[in-house]
Amino acid sequence: MINGIRLKVCGITSLVDADAADAVGADYLGFIFYPTSPRNVPPAQYLAMRDRLPPRKKVAVSVEPSPADLARQIDLGFDFYQIHFNPQTPCDLIRSWAERVGAARLWLAPRLPPTVEIYPDLLPLADTFLLDAFHPDKMGGTGVAGDWAQFKHYREAHPAKQWILSGGLKADNIAAALTATGAKFVDVNSGVEQAPGIKSPAKLQAFVLALHNASKQDNPVYRGQ
Repeated sequence: MINGIRLKVCGITSLVDADAADAVGADYLGFIFYPTSPRNVPPAQYLAMRDRLPPRKKVAVSVEPSPADLARQIDLGFDFYQIHFNPQTPCDLIRSWAERVGAARLWLAPRLPPTVEIYPDLLPLADTFLLDAFHPDKMGGTGVAGDWAQFKHYREAHPAKQWILSGGLKADNIAAALTATGAKFVDVNSGVEQAPGIKSPAKLQAFVLALHNASKQDNPVYRGQ
């Protein structure tokens, strides 16, 4: 945690990148199980890395997983399960994910067009919601900033939930993002890469420094110093 802000580095594909994220203080490491993503990690590849990963919380990231796929992720021993889905996804299917892993370990990531609201019946199914930038053809990882006003709206309307800000975050906009949203949990991916699926230690360090400086301004412990 950096001055009260939790940090997840997503799209980890190698031990080198996991160690780089660990070195800058990431709280969570995200591994993507989505074959069309350039950051996809096949289960066998993750299994080969698992015992040598840093002791950070591990998050399995997937898109509307089948029961078999979700069971496989559970077998791999993740701490949390971040699931992206479309607005048309049946509520019964989403409920089945919650029943399988539990609301405390489920991170729901709805793909929300600008005028679409989160269906109220979904809120009890997960303790954590991640809001990424909307793209008509992609589920995430676009490098485009999300709707910060929308994020602030949900965070203030449902303070009992944990809200994760995602989408296009990088060193040069994280201060503005925190100011606009009041986010206490951020997710970074392409903004700290040198190429899709390959993290840049220099960009990770720059991002964390910017996050530290930005969050320090909002922390009453540091005000007036």
